[in-house]
Amino acid sequence: MINNLQNSSDIALITAVDEEGGKVVRVSSNPNLASEAFKAPMEIYQQGGMDAIKEDTIKKSSLLNNLGLNMNFVLVVDIASETSYIYPRTLGQTPEVTGLFASVVINASKGSGVSYSLKHFPGYGNNADTHSSSSTDETSMEELQNKHLVPFKIGIENKAEAVMIAHNIVSAIDKTSPASLSKPVHDLLFNDLHFTGIAITDDLDMDAAKDIEKNYTKAIQAGNNIILCSNYQDAFNEIIKSVNDGDLDEEMITKLVFKVLSWKYYKGLIK
Repeated sequence: MINNLQNSSDIALITAVDEEGGKVVRVSSNPNLASEAFKAPMEIYQQGGMDAIKEDTIKKSSLLNNLGLNMNFVLVVDIASETSYIYPRTLGQTPEVTGLFASVVINASKGSGVSYSLKHFPGYGNNADTHSSSSTDETSMEELQNKHLVPFKIGIENKAEAVMIAHNIVSAIDKTSPASLSKPVHDLLFNDLHFTGIAITDDLDMDAAKDIEKNYTKAIQAGNNIILCSNYQDAFNEIIKSVNDGDLDEEMITKLVFKVLSWKYYKGLIK
């Protein structure tokens, strides 16, 4: 199926999946595709440290690459307490060790044909599940800088190619918009953290974002290079209308898209 899609497209496609290990195993949970499901990074680290994390990344990348998948929306570098929603998907370690985890995975994935994203920027913390509700994060800017942003900084320093943006409202940065739709959050990522890669929203049809008026348009205005959504036809129609109405600058879209094309060239998808 993926080969047919690639052959039918004039421009090579980014084919992505969530294959974190543990609770989120979209591929390896299928016994027809893998002999066993990948374990959660937390469990792998506890059993074998960073060497085991590296080995797991190599195996994961090999499986995905063989299936024609070239992007893995993983590398949960969020820092959270044991009682929080996101905790089982984290490494469960300090910001510094979590940053080392990011660097190990990023470097182990180089040359594999599969890219990995850092998520969920600017750090999920102990917030509610944004699949089913909105969530406001009252973490101070000092705590964000000294704790939650640390793994992202280390990942970016190690040439992370993509960052996924969360739907939490992070009041220390922007009191009104979810991070995925927030220009100040993206300014922090690109200007303060000097990220030069691809910004990707979490799914804009999750409950925390789907009812926001013109959410697809706002995601582009914020500076996302790629928007994830389930209602792609609605997203397409809204974006076209926003351009025609003058709410979206076509030159801005061109710049955002050009970076995606550059990324595809870097990945070897465009010859």
